[in-house]
Amino acid sequence: MPSVTVYLLVAAAVFGGALGRNDPARLDRPARVSSPMSELSQCAEALRATCRREYPDWSPEADLQRSTVRRLLGESMDYREISQRALGRTWDHLSPRDRDDFVADLAALIERRCLFRGKGIGPDMRIEFQRETVSDRRTAASVFGTVAGAANGKQLRVRVEYRLVWRDGRWAIYDVVTDGDSMLESYRAQFSRIIARESFAGLKRRMKAEALGDDK
Repeated sequence: MPSVTVYLLVAAAVFGGALGRNDPARLDRPARVSSPMSELSQCAEALRATCRREYPDWSPEADLQRSTVRRLLGESMDYREISQRALGRTWDHLSPRDRDDFVADLAALIERRCLFRGKGIGPDMRIEFQRETVSDRRTAASVFGTVAGAANGKQLRVRVEYRLVWRDGRWAIYDVVTDGDSMLESYRAQFSRIIARESFAGLKRRMKAEALGDDK
């Protein structure tokens, strides 16, 4: 699966605070925000507000917090787009039901990874969103920035590009690229290797095991 650094950056995008914003944190996305950079910033603020307090893992408050994080993370990422691009030709041969199942498995995997990596992000972790580019037809965009701060006890400063698509009235992330390390390309390469060795069913078994925390 993609490197720890990529997951830290995805987690930083949703758990870390954005620099240069004084707007109150919101937990609900507005009906339409034309700027992909604004959408990322608003999501970061919403998730930061959600995760401001820590609760015991067994508590109802922790369950509600995790549920809110998953909802907001799901609103910020296009799991179907990631699945389709990562599987390539394999996606074309799947039934609609198999596609839906795979998207759900990938979502669970990414959510678990981001929640787990997010625990290692220090309170000083920040993202500076610097610029954005939007395609002529406004169907795709990139947001560029820098992630800086402490993660897992180490100081981190990395340039990052969030790649997004416009889908169902929102901008959604389908790839995170840092210093040439693409989350999507990592998935594509590893999915191809596992399918070649173990079949598509083998890939699904591995993903389910990791999403459930049985990947040791």
